[in-house]
Amino acid sequence: MTPNQTTGRSRWRLTIATAVAVLLLAVSGCSGSSLGGSDTGGEEIRIGLIVPKSGPYKAIGDDQAAGWRLALDKLGGRLGGRPVRVIEADEGDGKATALAAARKLIEQDKVLALVGGATADTVQTLYPLLIEPNVPLIGIGGRPSTVEDATYLWSTSWLSQETGASIASYLRDKVGQGRVWVIGPDYIGGHDQINGFVDAFRKAGGQLANPGGKPTWTPWTPAPTSEFSPYLTQIMQAAPAAVYTFYAGASAIEFVKQYRQYGVNIPLYASGFLTEGAPLAALGEQAKGIYTALNYSTTLDNAANRDFVRRYTAANDGKLPNIYHVCAWDAALVLDKAIAEALAHSDTPATTPATTGSPEPSSSTTVSPAAPATDTGGSSGELTSRSLTAALSRVGAIDSPRGAWQFGQTNHTPVQAYYLREVAQDGQVWVNRTVQTLTTLGS
Repeated sequence: MTPNQTTGRSRWRLTIATAVAVLLLAVSGCSGSSLGGSDTGGEEIRIGLIVPKSGPYKAIGDDQAAGWRLALDKLGGRLGGRPVRVIEADEGDGKATALAAARKLIEQDKVLALVGGATADTVQTLYPLLIEPNVPLIGIGGRPSTVEDATYLWSTSWLSQETGASIASYLRDKVGQGRVWVIGPDYIGGHDQINGFVDAFRKAGGQLANPGGKPTWTPWTPAPTSEFSPYLTQIMQAAPAAVYTFYAGASAIEFVKQYRQYGVNIPLYASGFLTEGAPLAALGEQAKGIYTALNYSTTLDNAANRDFVRRYTAANDGKLPNIYHVCAWDAALVLDKAIAEALAHSDTPATTPATTGSPEPSSSTTVSPAAPATDTGGSSGELTSRSLTAALSRVGAIDSPRGAWQFGQTNHTPVQAYYLREVAQDGQVWVNRTVQTLTTLGS
């Protein structure tokens, strides 16, 4: 460990110790009742928050909602200076449940914007619903490769191919001439995550150990696979140099548990969701030594992260936050800036151009930009979903716990750093310890 690493770790321990010490003085997360009070500073804004409140991703949805409420608490229950009413809805397991929830938020509740979407399936399902009413979705979870026109979709999370792509060259160097076994779930988010790794790994000269040189896909419907023994047997027989995988939520917990129970001693690398949030809490020591790639770690040493972790741990009995909290927190910061920007420019016609961000797209995803839409909203102070969409292109840099980022021009996803992380114990707590910065991606 270098002196700089030691100093950063010491500062990190001090941050956690300080947070725990002030628990009794902390203000709890923002509740719905605190957002709807009377205000003379402007008309109340309605925002729809759609996250899993049931189904296999409920734990992720709980984290997303907590991150969003924490940010609103910091912002005093306002976005862009306006009081906010948040209407929450259940994403469920995506598709039909999410579609019904979003339709109600848009058509009945008349929300200005939607925030949410834990999975790529949900975002893919909801996107066509946004176009006619011009309602933007601030995505805070999986972002699929299948959205060809990102006009109304702005993600504070990640493009699903990027996570695997970020670690591919590193793993190629680690295994040398060895081969890697790749396994993941058979749905759009799983394919994006796994294929993002495979494409970049092959480009770097790597080879797969799977039969036929193709990834192994585990069933997703009618329910995600929970029995991995047949696949683990194949892996042990093949004896690859390493295994790379993507699972999240309950599937991640089961995969790692069975990986350990079956005595698989092959180094395990993964998309960061394998050990993020609820899976790490459930696995503890079983996750020790797993290396993952993700765009956040609680051990990042920057001012925004120290403030964020302090606020979160103080409000949650010393528990640590994760990327799901961060993406929802950042969504509130984005909307705060975008709403203020829209109000400042609402006395003149607005358009919805492509965003300013990354000068060079780093993903192969093809996006067909829609024709600009003109907002003819009237007097100064008027705010519409269309004027908000236009303003999202002008929010600039976001000072995030993951490190500063801004929206890319093409996919409206963050241009951001990805980190190599190792599951390790820090005192009494298991964390995804930052090892190094892998690369910067986004478009």
